[in-house]
Amino acid sequence: MQEKHFSFKVARLTVLLSCLCTGCAIAESNSAAEEQNGVTAEQAGGFAESNSTTETLSNNDNENIVVDLATQQMELEKQAEEARLEAERKAEEERIALEKQALAEAKLTEVIGMQELQFRSEVAKIYADNDYALLWKNQEAKKQFLREYALVVASGISARTAKSLEAISNADENNNPLYDILITDAFLDYMYYTANVSHLAQNWLYSSNRYKAAKASELQIEQWLSAVKNDDVLSFINHISSSNNLYRQTVDGFISLLTEPTEEPAIDNGQNKKKKKQKKQEPLVNLYKLAINVQRLRVIPNFDNGIFVNIPSYQLNYYRDGQLVLNSRVIVGKNERRTPVMYSKLSNVVVNPPWNAPPRLINEDIIPKVRQDPEYLSRNGYSIIDRSGKVVSPYSIDWGSIGAKFPYRLRQAAGDNSALGRYKFNMPSSDAIYLHDTPKRSLFGKKNRALSSGCVRVEKSDELATILLKEAGWSADRKQRVLDSRKTTSANIQSDNPVYLYYVTAWVDNGKTHMLPDIYGYDRAQNLSYVNWDVIRKYLL
Repeated sequence: MQEKHFSFKVARLTVLLSCLCTGCAIAESNSAAEEQNGVTAEQAGGFAESNSTTETLSNNDNENIVVDLATQQMELEKQAEEARLEAERKAEEERIALEKQALAEAKLTEVIGMQELQFRSEVAKIYADNDYALLWKNQEAKKQFLREYALVVASGISARTAKSLEAISNADENNNPLYDILITDAFLDYMYYTANVSHLAQNWLYSSNRYKAAKASELQIEQWLSAVKNDDVLSFINHISSSNNLYRQTVDGFISLLTEPTEEPAIDNGQNKKKKKQKKQEPLVNLYKLAINVQRLRVIPNFDNGIFVNIPSYQLNYYRDGQLVLNSRVIVGKNERRTPVMYSKLSNVVVNPPWNAPPRLINEDIIPKVRQDPEYLSRNGYSIIDRSGKVVSPYSIDWGSIGAKFPYRLRQAAGDNSALGRYKFNMPSSDAIYLHDTPKRSLFGKKNRALSSGCVRVEKSDELATILLKEAGWSADRKQRVLDSRKTTSANIQSDNPVYLYYVTAWVDNGKTHMLPDIYGYDRAQNLSYVNWDVIRKYLL
């Protein structure tokens, strides 16, 4: 292959040289012809002299073009050759890596047989790269991890995670490579969970057995193995756990509850069978309720800075530098239109906000009212807007023919009757969720305040707006003038104000256990038979 490639280059160069030589031969032939015609160089005189410069430049240009083309061609061929060699190198590296991985997995099978693992390939590579040295020699770090892992299992979010913990419990601890490998396999699961639970909480923590483990990132694995080499695994484990103070207190409360019996003595009286069943189930129900809320608290930072809304408590708390600066009752989404668990940051405050009704609310709530009462839209300040932005008269629409999807937008003008009240607090949200005021102040007096279409209505919205607008440079007089003008005006948020909408129905604070109604039914576990409470106690008591 290389010999043919070299011959091709020589042949190309030969052709170029031939072209140059041919040009010289033609020049000599022309000179001879001139002599035959009786025209000598001296006789040509000025004619030859005037053309000599042009011919020289032309010949030089031709030669330069030929050389440039040859150089470019050689550069392209060089790049192609380098790409070919690089592809061959990568292919060889992949082949070697596959061979190495196959040997690693064969060695793993030799050590542990066909023991089921969640991450067999990753575990095989880790132990092969470390010459099968035991990675969990630090007893304190191992104990802390198994404690955290047992808490995850107790929450019921994964039957597979429960199976991994039970396999560890059944293995021989005495200098057994299998025991060490099982812990590493579980730790890969735990690292993936801790790295992703904050942004996947809505999927994982609000129904049983929804969490599905996946491979931890290469960076996480490298950081952990570095901690192993530096005997700093305990710090690494504590770092990826939660720092929330309520999380730690609720863990302690859960462990205390574990010491209580989960079964009542047998009752022979048939009349009391139902009571017996309820008594037997109640401790397990409370255990699960605390366990799942431990994991929900994991994803919330300490209550130092930001707006925290606990959905089932119907309360908003605003903290600055660890101090509570505002507490307010709120109204959250009804069960059919639940307020989502989410994290965002306030971006701006809108004073006198108009309201663009969402399509679902238009079709399900507003249109049925209009069919019953044609004056409903005008009475409540709504405008009908078509796709081109033009206002459409409600009397030009055949409301009886309107189907499941209203083909227009509805916009409610700012004012006393606006659904958003006097203030709207915007924040980025894929679900178009925000905080706002409301003209329906009496609803804050209700015990059950799951009444909205998903957004959060704030009773003390004026106080919240005052704090934020003051930071934006607004005086109290300016705020009042804008309110009185009824003109829509916005102000960007100047401070860092994270917003946490979370759902916690049980927690422990200063030794007291707090329980809230499960307004969305998130605490109901269909089947927790895969949770072995004896194994949970083994690692927590």
